[in-house]
Amino acid sequence: MLEWLEMHQLPCLIKRYLGIECPGCGLQTAILLLLKGEWKAAFVTYPALFGLILFFILGGLRLCGVKKITSEYLKIIGFACLATILISYLLKLTNNII
Repeated sequence: MLEWLEMHQLPCLIKRYLGIECPGCGLQTAILLLLKGEWKAAFVTYPALFGLILFFILGGLRLCGVKKITSEYLKIIGFACLATILISYLLKLTNNII
């Protein structure tokens, strides 16, 4: 199953047409690495992966009616994920330029 998923990853249209990686480049690969049990490689590939997983789990629990998960918690985790994505993206771009 994992081999099939690896062979059928969606292409990045921004990378294809503009020649630069987008902030989401590496997410599919990181998820596949996580499914294979390669936690460290998944984090190195896409540092915001674990924060995004936490965000979606907590968001799903909130939708299911868990009252202790407030929208403030989700906002904080969401902004932390966004900051991680942007910082890692900028670092990736500057490493490719230099």
